[in-house]
Amino acid sequence: MNITVLKPGLLTTIQDLGRIHYQAKGIGTSGALDLYSHRLANWLVGNEDNEATIEITLIGPTLLFQCSAVISICGADLSPTLNGNKIDNGRTLLVSNGDILSFSTIRNGSRAYLAVNGGIHSPPKFGSRSTDIRSQIGGHYGRPLKAKDRLLISSSYLSHRIQWKLSPELHNHVTENRKIRFTKGKQCKLFTNRSYPVFITSDFQISKDSNRMGIRLNGPPLQLQKKQELITEGVAHGSVQVPPNGQPIILLSDRQTTGGYPKIAQIASVDLPYLAQKKPGEKINFEEISLQESQKLYGRMKHLMQVQKVIIKEGLKGVIQHGG
Repeated sequence: MNITVLKPGLLTTIQDLGRIHYQAKGIGTSGALDLYSHRLANWLVGNEDNEATIEITLIGPTLLFQCSAVISICGADLSPTLNGNKIDNGRTLLVSNGDILSFSTIRNGSRAYLAVNGGIHSPPKFGSRSTDIRSQIGGHYGRPLKAKDRLLISSSYLSHRIQWKLSPELHNHVTENRKIRFTKGKQCKLFTNRSYPVFITSDFQISKDSNRMGIRLNGPPLQLQKKQELITEGVAHGSVQVPPNGQPIILLSDRQTTGGYPKIAQIASVDLPYLAQKKPGEKINFEEISLQESQKLYGRMKHLMQVQKVIIKEGLKGVIQHGG
């Protein structure tokens, strides 16, 4: 029972919540860039948060299902179709043996998440199925999917059709346009008096050289008060490093475990899913908030997600069946 990749898309990988306990040993976290959409997709098919999903970037794959399966798609709207018929994001859907799932026009966002009941059965590496492309571990042989790849899944079906779908408001982070919130970085005071206001007030364009390691920005260069070498230290998801050319880099899931570039800011965790849906060429700008406000926003998001999970679980009670 499997999914066969007919066309791989631009960058299609297997991801879960990532390797969260191994950075001290030099092993990166990887994991879904938009963890919110990843979780929503999993809940819609009756999975727990950490089951592996398929992360689809900008240009989607064409997939042949060779068994019945309960699926959902959340995140970016890449115009998904099943056997040529349009389907919606945010729904619990049944696919049958021989069905073909494909994607076309980008309507909004940049990353979609395909969940299958039971997850994708790739071998875990260091406690995670996430694909780390640089280290070539996890996922499907540690690389993006290719044509003719076969992904092992479990067969499942619905006892009856699900009529409801998620409210569009739950995907606001994909469609809205607002400032990205951050707290001051550890080395913020090393920058010139002009650089910090420039960072807050300027528009920065996302470079085409951005990837899962980090979002590279093009804008007014940010300068240090004086040239100096820093001691390498651990970095986090959302750290905003500034290399010698003065162009900021926002570190993402496939980031290195340590870095020596000064950090001017730290993106608020609540805004990382929003940032993950931005495309090369788009412009972004920033808004400073306090650490206390960042923590409050994150706590509120966690509470709302827990409520959403309970509601979805109740709506699916007894509907998803296994085998068949």
